[in-house]
Amino acid sequence: MWRSLREWEERTEGWIKEKFANINAKEIQGKADQFSKICNRVEKNLPPNPIAQKLKQMVDTFKAAMPVVTSLRNENLKLEHWKEIKELIGYDFDIEDENFTLESLIKLNAQ
Repeated sequence: MWRSLREWEERTEGWIKEKFANINAKEIQGKADQFSKICNRVEKNLPPNPIAQKLKQMVDTFKAAMPVVTSLRNENLKLEHWKEIKELIGYDFDIEDENFTLESLIKLNAQ
């Protein structure tokens, strides 16, 4: 459990700082699914504890963001799509901006 938490924190630290345009959503989704299974096993086999809860919350946060990330990484989105997306989110952003990262998207609560 401790090892899983450390590994998840290391991975997410890299992912959230990655330029959004370079995000590999499938890889992140796969890892999130893998860690979600670990969380389920921990919940079934160990008494409730704050470390397990922390790991589950962190994994769930990423899992919730992945459908949005996958959709926003769609290469077929056109300018008019982006305009509508920005209006729905209520924030003007540029996914090609070097400073726009996965963390930026999560902070927007786009999911």
